[in-house]
Amino acid sequence: MLIYLADLAHTYTTRNESLMVPLNIGYLKAYTLEQHKNEINIKLFKDPKKLLACVDNEIPNVVGLANYGWNADLNLKIGKYIKFKSPKTIIISGGPNIDEQEDSRINFLHENNYIDYYITDGGEEPFSEIISWLKNNKRSEIPKNIIYLKKNRKLFNSGRRPLKKESNHISSPYLAGYLDEFLDLNMVPLLETNRGCPFRCSFCAWGMASHDIVSKLNLDNTLAEIEYIGKKAGKLGITNLHFADVNFGMYPQDSKTCEFLMESKKKYGWPLQVVATTGKNSKARVMEITKILGEMFAVNMSMQSMDKRVLANIRRSNIKLEHMTEVNNHLRSEGRSTKGELIMTLPGETKETFIKGLNNVLNANTSSVTIYTLMMLHGTEFKNPQYRNKFKYKGKFRIVPLNFGEYDGRRIMDYEEVGVENKDLSFEDYLYIRVLALLVESLYNGKPFYEFFKFSKEIGIQPASI
Repeated sequence: MLIYLADLAHTYTTRNESLMVPLNIGYLKAYTLEQHKNEINIKLFKDPKKLLACVDNEIPNVVGLANYGWNADLNLKIGKYIKFKSPKTIIISGGPNIDEQEDSRINFLHENNYIDYYITDGGEEPFSEIISWLKNNKRSEIPKNIIYLKKNRKLFNSGRRPLKKESNHISSPYLAGYLDEFLDLNMVPLLETNRGCPFRCSFCAWGMASHDIVSKLNLDNTLAEIEYIGKKAGKLGITNLHFADVNFGMYPQDSKTCEFLMESKKKYGWPLQVVATTGKNSKARVMEITKILGEMFAVNMSMQSMDKRVLANIRRSNIKLEHMTEVNNHLRSEGRSTKGELIMTLPGETKETFIKGLNNVLNANTSSVTIYTLMMLHGTEFKNPQYRNKFKYKGKFRIVPLNFGEYDGRRIMDYEEVGVENKDLSFEDYLYIRVLALLVESLYNGKPFYEFFKFSKEIGIQPASI
């Protein structure tokens, strides 16, 4: 059985050095090959052109497509091409870019009718099991976590399997050499030390997809991966490392990971910069653990909003403002940088509360502040009609930056919906905050007027005043 697994990215405008190593499909390959041995052959793809060329050269039995907001249209066009060229090829998709509501899933599968089966949660076990099911000519029971559209347009759902709190059974695709081809292209290494999220922020699909369960991966594997990647990255001139973890630094084992990263930097010159999303309300622990990395790592204060009513609406809690200021002051005194993040147009946020919150973050001695527009992601409540109606949301669509291109004569553009208005924030207020965000990026983060901002603060002028 020949299987193509693809975590497609737009390569038309993006260089390899900006792309992530496809760790997700690497895990699928490592686990599935362990279960099926020499009965299957799996090839991995990141580049749409390479996938199309291989399909034209050799038709696969199965194609797996990782489905995200930034490659949904890419998957649609290429998936339909594969299905047209070879109707017997089974196409399996999976990933977070799908909603929970049954009607939404029916519409999604109808619109994306190239998909034969969709894996709703998890990856390795359901994918390996569906390969067994196909090899057995579908005579056994279909695995859990699978949905598909029946001929009568009714949704089939095989049910949900319980998630595990340990993921030690997951093998490393790095150590097996399955990701070497992508490292050799200078793609950015991606590491995962744990899965899931204990929080259920309404704007994020991560905690909802994992059902609040966090499972730890094998620490020995992680340390061996750092050594393995370090040897290659140092020779190839790769400098960065990204973590797939959404709460890095929140768990005790992360300190060991940081120690190994520093050893790798000394031995191989990699990594020079570590990018990770840190724990939400364990900043003291994050600060202590990541202290090992020094200037390689900036602690990220993902506040999203500073208003209590908004935080309640999105089911989120932040550290206290005085604690954030204390953390920032301590880190800045050690020569380390800090990042602050806010999201505009969250439910309950007004123009006035947003500016007040921005002033609080700027006054807390944060090195840089990024203001995001709310992305109304599939798999979150912002795609739920009842939730949207409750807060009177209006959305507009935009092209995902750089996510467009022409592949084998097909022009493809991936787009996303963003929130631009709700019952508490008018479209005019949204445009006002967008201007403010531009000024923060250019005047505060770029620091051309650092002394001016410092002087203004001393005489009581708020930095977010226009």
